[in-house]
Amino acid sequence: MLIAITLSAKNGYNYYYYANGDQYKKLNKTAIIRIAKEELKRLTLTKKISKSWRQASLLSAEKINHQSSNDWDVSFYNEKIKKKKRATIYIFIDSYGELKGENYTGH
Repeated sequence: MLIAITLSAKNGYNYYYYANGDQYKKLNKTAIIRIAKEELKRLTLTKKISKSWRQASLLSAEKINHQSSNDWDVSFYNEKIKKKKRATIYIFIDSYGELKGENYTGH
């Protein structure tokens, strides 16, 4: 039974934005923030960033309107990080919930 569940599970965060069969709908700010928090958690669990990021505070969630892109930039601040350049992490998500990347620069 567990094998069947695992095989039928979708990758990523489709449960936030999957609509009628094969169409996707744009997400609101609340859903985008939820996806960013889940990605932050995933990064700590895979040890790509330290566990202290689990208590990081949300700085902002803003829509980036570059040319034809409507991606979101969600940033978190970790006061436990001593290097200022690495105290803020930026997670980029498109309007449909697909992760585009993350970094410490915001670009």
